[in-house]
Amino acid sequence: MAAPKSGAPRVTAIIPAYNRSHCIGRAVESILAQTLPPSEILVVDDASTDDLAGALAPFGARVRLIRHETNRGPSAARNTGLEAATGDLAAFLDSDDLWHAEKQEKQLAFMARLGLVASCTGFETISSGVAREVWRPYGETLSERDAAWGCYTSPGSTLVARRDALMSSGDYDADFARFEDWDLMLRLVSANPGRVGFLNEALASIHLGSNASRPEWHGSLDRLLAKHGRMLHARDPELHRALRAGIAFNRAAVFAGQGQWYGTGRELLRSLQIVPSGNWPLRVILGQRIRALLRKP
Repeated sequence: MAAPKSGAPRVTAIIPAYNRSHCIGRAVESILAQTLPPSEILVVDDASTDDLAGALAPFGARVRLIRHETNRGPSAARNTGLEAATGDLAAFLDSDDLWHAEKQEKQLAFMARLGLVASCTGFETISSGVAREVWRPYGETLSERDAAWGCYTSPGSTLVARRDALMSSGDYDADFARFEDWDLMLRLVSANPGRVGFLNEALASIHLGSNASRPEWHGSLDRLLAKHGRMLHARDPELHRALRAGIAFNRAAVFAGQGQWYGTGRELLRSLQIVPSGNWPLRVILGQRIRALLRKP
């Protein structure tokens, strides 16, 4: 990897991977193509059963591979990457996504300008070969209310953060089967008010997979409320209401992924009842999904 410019922070790119030999090369190539490449690339193999090492072999010493002997989940894989990283900053990329060429250069300049410890960027989603830019109603800095509503900045592939800020916030909670990013962003924004930002430019491509969801994801939403609800209510009851409404909205999405339409409708109504005015995920995200369905032939 190229040496960082004098005085520039060292950045470690971290990719957690499980059975992604068919697409990991695309992710790595997007990192190597950066106008401002990171100092190192770490891929954490979470006990894949395919030939992930073989897929990475063409990159040689430009990629450092760390392997878990047992499958421990994406949170544990990201934590392994954080512990092994040598950079001042950690930049995350999911193994089936990619960065646009100027992502790191623009994001690091944005963070330096505002004195941020962490930031996410805008992104586009790709489904069935069709790319669509995603709109989010955020300013340059993310508030606790933004984080309470949900995790809509795709931090798995857009987050860049100081390693010390992540580690002091508690790293990723491996007890979450899903929504671990939401938990992390709640803690990160709360611990660093005004210092976690959002660069509103599509600088990553997120490949959407199956809509299928698993029953244990409901348990992760229960855990999220138990972990953060009381603290947010003590700080500001409106934050607590936003969290509850956001959880109901995401629970509706889990039910939809299971084809349980009664539960989907019930939770959407619950989200609207908790916050009837200003319920932006219900208005924006649900609206985007409906329009996407209507565009299908």
